Amino acid sequence: MITTIIIYLIVALFVLLWAYTAIPKFFKFRSFYNILGSQAIPKWSVPILSVMIPLLELAVVFLLLFPQTRLLGLYASFGLMLIFTIYVSGIIFQVYDIYPCPCGAMFRRMGWKKHFRVNIWLTLIALAGVLMMQFNLFK
Repeated sequence: MITTIIIYLIVALFVLLWAYTAIPKFFKFRSFYNILGSQAIPKWSVPILSVMIPLLELAVVFLLLFPQTRLLGLYASFGLMLIFTIYVSGIIFQVYDIYPCPCGAMFRRMGWKKHFRVNIWLTLIALAGVLMMQFNLFK
């Protein structure tokens, strides 16, 4: 019973997180596009990523909403969080030539170190959800 509650809480957390980060990117597309253009990524990838990132985030929301695809949604959440955490770690450890501001709404006001810690926790939470569901702890 407690595992079921934990899984539902993890799923709810990521549904809210991905919806909260994806939806404003569509409504403020030009702003998101410009912010993405200031990131430490190749300029040719900005048009592709500006569309693909919010679509992928919304796709993960839909995967998480349905029991048949929930495990895949948790894997996707773990993968996305891992990618975002690795990207932020590059900023923390000064791997890139430029250091943009965080562009996520909830991360805009926190520094990179706090952003990194939050990302690590979210990555671990997603991993816990994957492991609980993968090994049938969800009953």
